Amino acid sequence: MAAYGLEDRRVLITGASSGIGWSLAERFAVEGARLVLVARRRERLERLAEKIESQGGLAPIVRPADLSVRGNAAELATSVNEDLGGIDVLVNNAGSAVGGSVWAVADRPEAREDFEVDFWSPLALIGGFVPGMRRRGEGCVVNVTSLRQVIAWPSFGQNSAAQAALALATETLRLELLRYGVHVVEVIPGPIDTPVQGPTSLLPGIKEAMHDRLGTGTPTEISDLVVRAVRDREARVFCPDATVRRAYEDPAGTRRQIVADVERIYGALPANDAIDSLVVGADHPMILEARERWEQAHEAT
Repeated sequence: MAAYGLEDRRVLITGASSGIGWSLAERFAVEGARLVLVARRRERLERLAEKIESQGGLAPIVRPADLSVRGNAAELATSVNEDLGGIDVLVNNAGSAVGGSVWAVADRPEAREDFEVDFWSPLALIGGFVPGMRRRGEGCVVNVTSLRQVIAWPSFGQNSAAQAALALATETLRLELLRYGVHVVEVIPGPIDTPVQGPTSLLPGIKEAMHDRLGTGTPTEISDLVVRAVRDREARVFCPDATVRRAYEDPAGTRRQIVADVERIYGALPANDAIDSLVVGADHPMILEARERWEQAHEAT
């Protein structure tokens, strides 16, 4: 099939205020796309929009939205459809998290907010934009999931489940759209050098077990791969490519290694009753402070 040109395409990117989303916006702008930037932090989006325009890109549209609130994603899709007449490329990149034992997190509000950002809001945006793509006979949906869809690690139970749910919905969407000319890309990151690494580093042993084994990709690296996948109609993006692809394609072997890691690392830790009650949501002070420290240390834009 011919390459899917991106010049003047309407591209909506969620989670655009930092990390992968910020880099994706810059990369799509270089291709001449018309961007809609979505995240909670208006000031960050406006800063990104100004940077893109100053570098010769088309002036992006800034749409602040809190995708952890049920209904906000559907409202966003409605307003963008009214203003722009649809979207050509939807990039569901926004992510959340919740930490704690499966029984402590259970179905608490923090877990539901995680699923709202990582699963329900992407589906709401798909519901808002894909019918237009299908009728036009072209378009692309990019869903950023995670390698955590095929592995587990203590304290990541609910978040990994959300990633796995979106991954399966993405594969189903691909099959449903095959005959309509709408392309679907699943982006499967391993460790990426973004602010999320601040909170992640708080977990015992995860750097040794995951980051050292898989390596760490950069936002620029993964953004280049995503734009290529959209343009060339590739089905999946892995980053870092070789190690994450291998782990994804051999989930049983990867899980065996994780079990050995957890037995070794956590078996040496003392018992702690906090495991019955500690729940760390995306806006917990511990998480916000860790992200801020990471951003300051890396002079994140």
